[in-house]
Amino acid sequence: MKTEIFGGVLQDDPGLTSIPQALIAVAEKLPDRIAFSEPDRNGNYHSITYRDLRKKVDSLARAILDCCEVPVVGLTGSNSTAWAITYLATLRAGGVVVPIDRELPVQEMLTIIHYSGANILFFDERYAEDLSEKLPGREIKMVVMNTAHCEGIPTHDDLLRKGAGSAAALPETWDCDAPASICYTSGTTGQAKGVMLSQNNILSNIKQMGLVLALEEDDVFLSILPVHHTFECTCGFLFPVTHGVSIYICRGIRHVAEDMINSGATILLAVPLLWEAMYRKIYGAIQSMKGGAFKYRLGLTISRVGEVFGNKGLRKKVFSKVHDKLGGHMRLCISGGAGIAPSVVDGFMKLGFEFIQGYGLTETSPILCVNTLEANRVGSVGPALAGVTIRISNPDIEGNGEILAKGPNIMLGYYNNPAATAEVLSNDGWFSTGDYGHIDDDGFIFITGRKKNVIVAKNGKNVYPEEIEMVIGQESYILECMVAGKKTETKGEEIWVIFVPDMEKFIEYAEEHGFSLTTDYLAEYMRKIVRSFNAAQPIYKRIARFIIREDEFPKTTTRKVRRKEVLREAGLEEGISYHV
Repeated sequence: MKTEIFGGVLQDDPGLTSIPQALIAVAEKLPDRIAFSEPDRNGNYHSITYRDLRKKVDSLARAILDCCEVPVVGLTGSNSTAWAITYLATLRAGGVVVPIDRELPVQEMLTIIHYSGANILFFDERYAEDLSEKLPGREIKMVVMNTAHCEGIPTHDDLLRKGAGSAAALPETWDCDAPASICYTSGTTGQAKGVMLSQNNILSNIKQMGLVLALEEDDVFLSILPVHHTFECTCGFLFPVTHGVSIYICRGIRHVAEDMINSGATILLAVPLLWEAMYRKIYGAIQSMKGGAFKYRLGLTISRVGEVFGNKGLRKKVFSKVHDKLGGHMRLCISGGAGIAPSVVDGFMKLGFEFIQGYGLTETSPILCVNTLEANRVGSVGPALAGVTIRISNPDIEGNGEILAKGPNIMLGYYNNPAATAEVLSNDGWFSTGDYGHIDDDGFIFITGRKKNVIVAKNGKNVYPEEIEMVIGQESYILECMVAGKKTETKGEEIWVIFVPDMEKFIEYAEEHGFSLTTDYLAEYMRKIVRSFNAAQPIYKRIARFIIREDEFPKTTTRKVRRKEVLREAGLEEGISYHV
């Protein structure tokens, strides 16, 4: 096991000196290429070229400067061309953009607006009434996007028209080491943390991505993840835009497969829950076909034999019907935002899809490491990116320790929160990720779990909930599961698991076999899963108790499970309390 690796030197790219300048260069080089295609309310798509994108960005930037000399722009809404124009125009004007999760309660949005010092707020029409009535006392310019008219509030189109006739001077240079974006990781209390990223932070990540993923001129990104999230914003928005690649905005999760066909998408970024759901659907469809299981095994055998003789593209041909269901053009699937089950990655690859996984955090712009097409180790999150050093702090006997990172993509700090910054960022630039992991002898990084989730057994050994979840979560009748520790007086922390059964499958099975589904039946089924798992584990890793939950786990807009909320509801975590 290694304890430190360096991803190599990150060379300067003269075409990426600033985000505004990169857009100008792309618009001059590829003026007629489609930048964005976006659906209207009727599902009809409308496109904008890079020439027109640049014009609108410049117009809105002038309008923003007419509103505020030093703009701090709050931005919330669905993925849209207007959202992208606003983000780029804010940077073009030399301002700071504050992306806000569109699914947050209004009170949490107001908290972020308050802490960030935003003086302009762009939002979708559906927020107009709540935000206009509840904004703080200080003066904030409001602009509504994605609508032609909103009573009493100027629209995005209004500002574009005003900006087109404005004489405001746009900056020709930018301080790329100053904050360009403030991304809030939480927003409910005074502990809200705003991650400050500079243009250089973001540009370094764009350069790093460019070294591991060579974009092709006919590539099309399908934008499905919320663009306020740093993974989508850097990798699914700014990365393709600064390279002149087209982005097709998906209508929503229900329409992913159809939009992949309509768009001719070649690259899709998604979180594990989406990939896992897609894979279950694909595999289930194969198994339900007449002779499907046999044809699948035969296809795998033919593919393996073909690869032995150098035919690397055979899998895609053998499983062409699966590829056609997803548009037939998909050349790269990328998973990030959380750990994904290795069996899902392996399953996609067996079907002939190129599938890679990476790792990072908002504080790292966000990518720190990623597998590549040339070096892809299933179960790993890949080697460190160029310019990034990864260190394992205080590794245990198995090589696991907290992952520390250093590089040009590490945040400037938390906005107006030096104490929180000092907790995670050392004076010499090392960022503490809060994740445990190890580095194998070949330099591949493996994540074992979050530091705050670790269960400490009575013998002092660490148990990583995520590792157990990955194993028992593979059971086909389990929709979701969560593992946590419960403190006891004599046994240290016991391991508990919360199961969400796949009730559709259970009901279907009960109907087919002529019996009524009962709570006792479900409990006995889960008990067998737990006992089977425990039989293969040392005593300290064995599950002590389990809970059956009816509803799916609550999730964020990026499909991450709200872990604290689930544990609190199950009585496995106490909320913060204070003495009276």
